[in-house]
This record gives sequence, C-alpha cells and structure tokens, in this order.
Amino acid sequence: MENELRPSIPDTNDLVLHPMNHLSIGDMCLSLKPLVSDTDQVEKFTAAGKIISSKSFTKHSVKRVLLRAWTLKGRWDINEITRSDPNMFRFEFQLEQDRHWVINKGPWSINGEILTLTEWDPSIPLQSIPLKFSLWWVQIHGIPPVFMTRDNLHKIGEKAGTVIDMELNESSRWKPYVRAQLSINVNNPLYPGFYLPIKSQKPTWVQLKYEKLAYFCFRCGRLGHEREACYEEADTTIANLQGSPVPLFGLWLRADSKIPNCFIAAVLRAKREAKRKIKRSPSMETMVQ
Repeated sequence: MENELRPSIPDTNDLVLHPMNHLSIGDMCLSLKPLVSDTDQVEKFTAAGKIISSKSFTKHSVKRVLLRAWTLKGRWDINEITRSDPNMFRFEFQLEQDRHWVINKGPWSINGEILTLTEWDPSIPLQSIPLKFSLWWVQIHGIPPVFMTRDNLHKIGEKAGTVIDMELNESSRWKPYVRAQLSINVNNPLYPGFYLPIKSQKPTWVQLKYEKLAYFCFRCGRLGHEREACYEEADTTIANLQGSPVPLFGLWLRADSKIPNCFIAAVLRAKREAKRKIKRSPSMETMVQ
C-alpha cells in the first residue's frame, strides 16, 4: 500500500527534456551527415541576394534587369528562396569567377532598389546569412592632401562600415577624391560626411559619395524607402558654418551627382527660391498703376 502511494521517480530521459532543468549544449546536440556529392559545387558557386525595398520583385523581373547589367562567362540562374519574403533570392553560377565578379562589382540596382549579394556556404542556415551587409565603393571628397593617409582613410571608412579595400598612392593624394570599398550595413543610415577641424582655419566638410546609389530616403538617409514613406517627421539636418540648419541627405550622396555637398545644395536651393519670388512678385510698373 505504501509503495502505491509513493510518487514514482521520473526516468532519466524525462529529466533531460524537462523544461525546468538546465540543459547543456551536449544535451541538445544531434549529429547529421552532410551531403557528400556536389557539396563543393554548391558551396563555391551559390550566392544569396536580397532587394532592400518595400516593393515586391519576382525572379523574372530581377533576371531581366541583371541580364543587361552582368557580363558573365558562364551560365547562371535565379530562384526565390521563401514566399514569406519575396525579395530574397538564390543565385547559382556555373563559374566561381562569375560569382566573385557580381559580388565585388556591386551593389546592383533593380529598378532603383539595391540588391545585396553574399556567398552562401551550404553549411550555414538561411537565417544566418549576412544579407544586411553590402559591398560598396565610396568616394571620399574634400580631404586636404596632408590628411590623405591610410590610417585616416581607414578611420573614415570605419564610420560608414567596414573597410575592405582602398585606392591610395602618391598620385591619389592630389586627386579630387579617393575611393574605398566598404562593407555597409544597409539597415543603417548612409554616412554622409563630417567636419574636419583644421588649425587656424574654419572646419572643412568632407563629403562621402556612394557609387551605384539609386533610391534612398532624403529624410533619414536609409535605403528601402523614399521620403514619402519615411516614418521620421522631419528631415535630418546639419548646421552650416553660420549655424543655420541644412538637409543632410540628398542627391549629393550619389557619386554621379554634380552637387558637391549639402551646403552647396542649400545655396542653390535658396537661389532658385529667390528667383521664383521675383517672378511671382508684381512689377514696379504694375504697382504704380
């Protein structure tokens, strides 16, 4: 009778899975055998891509654009990865050199939206692929030659992302800008530039310009949406040397823009507005009548 009333002792296996127990890594390990055939082929020639946009794209629309943009030696194909995110794609390349080329020549623009690409190691699960990072060539404008050192360029690049490469030699110190390849987190605002303090002089502005930059938000500086869809209530501004606020983000962040920086853009905008006011105001002759 006593044995019937005594609580039963749980089995050891039950203890391992009991939610109140502390489980070690070893307790929850399950060894699996990797695919033997074609593993190297998948690892070498597969890439994952994501379009940073609130719009949805199909693999057919993406491939049409990339067929015009890519000049590859081998065959390649594209497939959707998941229906829950229609802008994630798997790229398969016949040649490893083609995959290397498209990743290092990026970012690529799909109808104005940025496509990020990264190598896909088949031993890494989809959710662990770093698709929020994109390789980007950035032009750094306005650095006085005396500050054009490798350490300084690395310091600048680290403000915008992670430095992968830079083009710096003796002759580049005397050019309008220097180029650096960065790995940039596409979820963060683009780094626009900075004031460089100079002894006995006013600070000078150093402007970053992004090659192949298409659509981005002129209000918050992020990719994936434009000003009309931005959740910020006002434009991000910076004070000029007179203390007046000017918009920080705009066309001048694009490498192909002829506008040097946000301050020149503000001056040009003020001139246009002044001309409009002159055209709208009644002439002196009309006022006398």
